[in-house]
Amino acid sequence: MDEEQKKSGRNRLLSWLGGLGVLILSLGGKLKALLPLLKFGKFGGTLITMFISIGGYALFYPLEFAVGLVIMIFIHEMGHVWAARLKGIPVSAPSFIPFLGALITMKRQPADAETEAFIAYGGPLLGTIGALLCYGLGLWLDQPVLLAIAMVGFMLNLFNMIPVHPLDGGRIVTAVTRWLWVVGLIIGAVLIFWLQSWLLIVIYLLFVMELWFTYGRKKRQPKPRTFHVEAKIPERRFYEEGMWIPGEDHRRSLPFRQYCALKDQTHLVSVEYPGLGTIATFELQGEVHEMNLVKTFPPAEEHGEVRMILEGRFTPERVGAIAQDEKYYSVSPKKRWAYGVAYFGLIAFLGYMVYLMGQTPLAQMGGS
Repeated sequence: MDEEQKKSGRNRLLSWLGGLGVLILSLGGKLKALLPLLKFGKFGGTLITMFISIGGYALFYPLEFAVGLVIMIFIHEMGHVWAARLKGIPVSAPSFIPFLGALITMKRQPADAETEAFIAYGGPLLGTIGALLCYGLGLWLDQPVLLAIAMVGFMLNLFNMIPVHPLDGGRIVTAVTRWLWVVGLIIGAVLIFWLQSWLLIVIYLLFVMELWFTYGRKKRQPKPRTFHVEAKIPERRFYEEGMWIPGEDHRRSLPFRQYCALKDQTHLVSVEYPGLGTIATFELQGEVHEMNLVKTFPPAEEHGEVRMILEGRFTPERVGAIAQDEKYYSVSPKKRWAYGVAYFGLIAFLGYMVYLMGQTPLAQMGGS
C-alpha cells in the first residue's frame, strides 16, 4: 500500500510539473527571449537542457531508462528540425523542458497549412522510426529496458497525434480538414476523464481558448503601433555626398521598403535617407505604414557617427497557434488526401505497435 501511495504521489507530481511546463510553453515569444541564455554554441542549450531532463527523470526511473526517454524525445524534435529545413524555415535547436518534452522555435511562421502540416508530421514520423529501431535493437540484444523505451516512444508519438493544438496532430490535420479538431475535442475530453492528467487538461484548455479567440468571438483587427529604431551613420558619408547633418529637432518623412530575405526568410524593413541611401535595416513582423526622422544627435567626436532616431507605425501580425486567414488553409484535394492517408496510417501503425507490445510482458520479450 505504501508503494502504491508513493507511485500515486509521484504521478501527481509529474502531472503538476508537466502542466507547469505547458504554461511556460504557452508564453511563446516571451520564452523565446530566454533561450539565448542557454546557448553555448549551436547545440549548447540543447545539451544543457537534455542533462537537466535526464536528471529529473532519473529521480523517478532508472538512469538508463531516463537517458533513453530523452533520446526518444530528441529524435522526435529533430524530425521537426529536419522538416522545417526542408521547407526553408530556420529553427532553433531543441530545448528540453523536464516532464513535458522539448520544443523548437521558428524564426518565422509557416506561410500555409501544408507547410505547417509538413513540419508537424516530421516529428512523429522520425520519432516512430527511432522507437522502431529501439524496439528491434531491444529484441536483438535481448534487453527489456530498450523495449520499455521503445514502448514509451510509440506511446509519446501516438499521444502527439491527437488532433488538438498545440500537439502535432492538431497541426497536421490543418492540411486535411479542420473538422478533425472537433474529433480532437471529443477525444481530449475522454482522455482527460480516463487519464486524469493535469498536463492534458492544460493542453486541452489552451486549445479551447485558442478556438474561442479565433472563431468564437467577433474578430478584431490589430491596432497600429508605434516603434523606434536608432540608425548610426558615419559622419564622413554626409561630407562625401556634400550634405549637411540635419538639425537636432529636424523632422521629415523617410522612404522605406519591406521584403523577405531569401537566405533565412526573415521579414526585413530597409529605411533610406534622401541623398545617403540606406541608413537602417531591421527585422519586423507586420505591415509598416510610415517612417519618420524625429531626432538627430551629432557626432560626439571627430570621425564619429551621427545618430538618428527613427519613428514608425506598423500593424503587427497576429501571433497565435491557429491562423485566421482562410487562404492559409487552401490545400489542393490531392495533398489533402496524401496528408490524410499519412496521418491515419501513422496512427494505425503506432496503435498496432502499442497493442502488440502490450500483449506481451517486456521481460518475456527480452527473454528474461
